[in-house]
Parts: sequence; C-alpha cells; structure tokens
Amino acid sequence: MTLILAITASDGIVMASDGQITIGEVRIPGKKIHRLNDRSAWAAAGEMALIQRVQERIGTLPTDLALVNLRDQIGHIVKQCVTELMQLDFRTQFLPLDQDRLLQLHFADFIFAEFPKKPEMLHVSVQGSPEWIQDRPFAAGSGDLFAYALLQKYQGQNLDLKRAAILAYKVIEETIEVGAYGLGPPIDVWQITPEGVKNLSEAETASLAEAAHSLREKEIQLLILGNDASGEKIN
Repeated sequence: MTLILAITASDGIVMASDGQITIGEVRIPGKKIHRLNDRSAWAAAGEMALIQRVQERIGTLPTDLALVNLRDQIGHIVKQCVTELMQLDFRTQFLPLDQDRLLQLHFADFIFAEFPKKPEMLHVSVQGSPEWIQDRPFAAGSGDLFAYALLQKYQGQNLDLKRAAILAYKVIEETIEVGAYGLGPPIDVWQITPEGVKNLSEAETASLAEAAHSLREKEIQLLILGNDASGEKIN
C-alpha cells in the first residue's frame, strides 16, 4: 500500500510519500516518487505491476517538454499499460460486461508535478484520463481519506515551501501512526521549484520531523492550557 501527497505552495510544490512497499506479507523500504525530468516529478499509488509498466514507458518520453505537452502522451501510456495487463490476466474473461470491476483488477493513481511559473499538478486516472489539480492538495493510496481530513483545515492557506513540507511530513506521519495497513517509514519528501526537482536528504527530512513534532506539541498545549491563538481563554 502507498500514501502519496502533493501540496502546492507559493514558491513550489511538495510531494511526499511513505517509504514502505508491501509484497504479500513482506514489507521492504522503497521509493515511490520519481524524477520525470529536470523540472518535473511523479508518483503513483496502486498495483506495482501497472506502475512498473508505466514507469518503463515514461522513461522514453522527451525530457525537454513541459507537462502540458506531455499530458496526452502520459494518458495514452497509462491506458495502454492497463489494456496490456487486462489481456494477460485470466480473470478478465469472467468480467466482460462489468467495466468497474475490470478496472479494479489493475488499479493505480498517478500524479505529476511541475512548477515553471505557477504550480502545475496533473492527475492521471487508471482510465488514462488526465486532469489538472487546481487550488487544492492531492492524496492517493491507502489512508488518502484520513490525509484529506487532516489537510482540510489548511485548505486555501498560502503556505510557503518550507511550511508545506512540514505539513506534508506531519500528515503522512500521523496517517502511519493511526495504523493504515501497508504504510510505513521512512517518509520521502521532494520539492519542485522553478530551479528544478530536489529529493530532500536524510538530514533535511530529520529537520522536518522535528518541526512536525514541535507543531503537534503546540497543538496539544493549546488545548491543555485552554487558550486560543490570541491568548483568550477557551470556554
């Protein structure tokens, strides 16, 4: 299982994921966010067989094109890979008239991010349909509903890249702690800015962990002390 987050900031985009890959009962650490080119990154949540096929084809795309020019090519790649897996899967013959169940046989959500002058996030569904994600965060995978619930109170807030990274780390950490099946550390954080794509180092991620812990403690103390943000007593 996987949890992927993408959060827009005033000066970039933060992508983050849990770091656990589950194969049957075996759990191993693994990367779920990948560099598309020098300006873009992508991630996926879902079936590993489908994600691997898409990753192979994405690696053949031109590296000098923006997401807006790659959008339909990426959609065709996803659709083609799903079609190929369905043709290989013996279960397909038993569900010829049930399109919804057919699509669930090989399912994945894909998110692509780029920040040329403003945040550009492209979601590609398992049907191969691309859509731009505008003015909101994106979450996919196990625990996505819990992540959206945690992010809701920050909707519409103008966060910078540093604060967005702390928020992304905190949300994934809390989702893991709740016990969503198949999720686990290490938490992987990337930043996409006009200067390029950066995977945060272990030291930088550790700094985010400290900041997220401090934020959580302040939230707890706010309730324990009984004061709101302005210092007024909470009744």
